[in-house]
Amino acid sequence: MREIYGKQVYDSLEELVAPIHTALVIVDMQNDLVSPGGLVDRNGTALEGNRAIIEPLRLLLKGARRGGVLITYVLYTIQPGLPTASPAWIYEGMRLFRGTDLSPAREGISSLEGLFEGTWGWEVIPELAPRPEDILVRKHHLGAFWDTNLDKILRGNGIETVVVTGTATSGCVFDTAVGSAAHDYYTVFVRDCVTSIDSEPHQLGIDLLSRRYPGPTSDDLLKVWNPTDM
Repeated sequence: MREIYGKQVYDSLEELVAPIHTALVIVDMQNDLVSPGGLVDRNGTALEGNRAIIEPLRLLLKGARRGGVLITYVLYTIQPGLPTASPAWIYEGMRLFRGTDLSPAREGISSLEGLFEGTWGWEVIPELAPRPEDILVRKHHLGAFWDTNLDKILRGNGIETVVVTGTATSGCVFDTAVGSAAHDYYTVFVRDCVTSIDSEPHQLGIDLLSRRYPGPTSDDLLKVWNPTDM
């Protein structure tokens, strides 16, 4: 801890991620994005990238529970028929799955039809299944802080530090980290617990995140949260 202009500022990893004021935020690790048979898989996209972090994130989640860290899941939530989606959101989603050629107009819409609340595709993957005491936050944009109650929940639980994990590194993970910092939380991302479908945007995301936020590994965090195991 250092005093800077009369303010007490954390300056070590142990202080930053102390369980009493830290939330582990798991972004979009849902069946439609990660599991065989989900939306991404049905669109013909390889799942290896999104599934690569399951084991380190499972172990980190286990250690976070033991250490008393607040567990928060963020679930991308879409309504059937896309009634809450703006034309700009639809356009961006179609570009993501089909590139810049958007004609004919209807073709490619099915690529966006998933993550419907209450369906199997919307649920968190079984390897990381939430417990009743965990917090679930529904989001409709990339970042977990935009138009959600996440900030209110975290402040109500005395949280000062947000540890970001999940998918995708240069998309929803990055936007969540930016939102966390914009709401004045200490922000940390876990280097081996963020991922993307493709390696190039993943590395771009890592590079951007690393310029702004600490990026410890899951082992680094477990040494703080479960020191007697090390």
